[in-house]
Amino acid sequence: MKPATIVVGILIVPLLAGCAAKPAKPAAKTCQSEIHLSQEPEPLGSSKALTTELETAGRGHQPVSLGEVTHAAGWSDDWDTMIEAAEAYNDDWMNQTAQTPAGTCWKGLPARINSDNPAPFGYYVFLKDQQVVQSVRWYTGNMPVLLRPRDRLTHETMLNAKGGGLATY
Repeated sequence: MKPATIVVGILIVPLLAGCAAKPAKPAAKTCQSEIHLSQEPEPLGSSKALTTELETAGRGHQPVSLGEVTHAAGWSDDWDTMIEAAEAYNDDWMNQTAQTPAGTCWKGLPARINSDNPAPFGYYVFLKDQQVVQSVRWYTGNMPVLLRPRDRLTHETMLNAKGGGLATY
């Protein structure tokens, strides 16, 4: 074997070995606590009744507070904040918005199906003292309340009728 062939072989073999190596798997995520988004249970009141009242208020012409809508739906006042859980929101985003501790994992967050198809649903998440009390599912095409990213609604938040729904702006 010629010396040039040996040198080329010595240089190529490590490169080929590097290409064949599998990338290391990312470390498994450690959750300090978990929040499970779900339609059940309904300790504040019926999710269906709330959705109906939000839709009714969205067809109105006057601003209405979120508290007025929850009362009309027969809900308890045992919540202090409403946020949204929508596609592309991750645990860090949700923890900042909900003001829950870092390291809290949010199970059941809607995921985008692919780049052309958004997730078909999301949640309005009702909290009390940074603890999830109830989640109300909404479906794409039927979102009774349009929120801006990181909106935190309270009983006093005024909602305006916009295009058949309600919005904070």
